[in-house]
Amino acid sequence: DDVAERARSLGGLSLGTLSEFLKHTRLKEKPGVNPSAQGMIQDLLTDHEATIRNLRTDLETCANEHADMGTNDFLTSLMERHEKMAWMLRAFLK
Repeated sequence: DDVAERARSLGGLSLGTLSEFLKHTRLKEKPGVNPSAQGMIQDLLTDHEATIRNLRTDLETCANEHADMGTNDFLTSLMERHEKMAWMLRAFLK
């Protein structure tokens, strides 16, 4: 995956197990909740919007603290994909 490749290209390690992903996630789980189909779409939209906010913060960190324009461009591309998906989900919910 692109994120793992970017991490490895910078000398980092990529996450490989579900427990590692859960340890580092910024999204909130909702155990025991069984939403309607409309509720699932709303939850997806909420998660995409949270991811967009997180990526904006990470973009600032890459540019200002690390001067890493390559990762900044990579994160911008990810953010644009999440923005497009959020837009499509919003359109679906109307």
